[in-house]
Amino acid sequence: MDILTLLYVDSGLETVPEALWGERDVVAHARRRGKKPGETLLDVSIHYSSMRRLEEWWKRGRPDILHVSLLVSQGMLLNRRGLLRTFIHTYSGVVIRVDSATRIPRNYNRFVGLMEQLLHHGRVPLKGKALMEKIGGGVASLLDDLKIDFLVVMDERGKYMSPRRLAALLSEYSRPAVAIGCFQRGAFSREVESLGGEHVSIAPIPLDAWVVAAKVLSEVEDIIGLYEVSR
Repeated sequence: MDILTLLYVDSGLETVPEALWGERDVVAHARRRGKKPGETLLDVSIHYSSMRRLEEWWKRGRPDILHVSLLVSQGMLLNRRGLLRTFIHTYSGVVIRVDSATRIPRNYNRFVGLMEQLLHHGRVPLKGKALMEKIGGGVASLLDDLKIDFLVVMDERGKYMSPRRLAALLSEYSRPAVAIGCFQRGAFSREVESLGGEHVSIAPIPLDAWVVAAKVLSEVEDIIGLYEVSR
């Protein structure tokens, strides 16, 4: 394996849609933060009463899931050794590249501010090397550009495979990719389903996105002997 690509797909990351800009809870929260409603992240813990009117609201407004997942994957030795590249695919179809050097803020409020800046301006920081940036095209074109030779979609309804066996399978390819749903509940979008790939489950019950990421990446690290390499 030369490098592993990690995709957080259908992530519940978006700014408040225009249809909700006039809602009381949205306006109040934006005013407290000194921002316009459209410049703030949609968050079910804040906008629950309003966002229930949105299509597939149960999949949206969960930047906290992405926050924890990124903290896990960016901190893995696989990433810090340059063997992991990470991308975020959002509910609305935006694709974001996450540089391996990106340190995710531990504080959730700081993370929210970072994501708002990213979605509004297209990159962070605004000058210098981009640690996160929106890129054109969808997930399918991204996989083509990266020359992915094997795709695994982590799916609770998929074929069962132990984490160790999955890691061994991934290690047989040069540029494999793992897609993990980064939303609370519901089915994958048509865009993600159209990617095909091998749908795999590693547990008899649904697991949180960050648990799946931690387990798969950790097993890959062990399979390729990453912790056995001398300093």
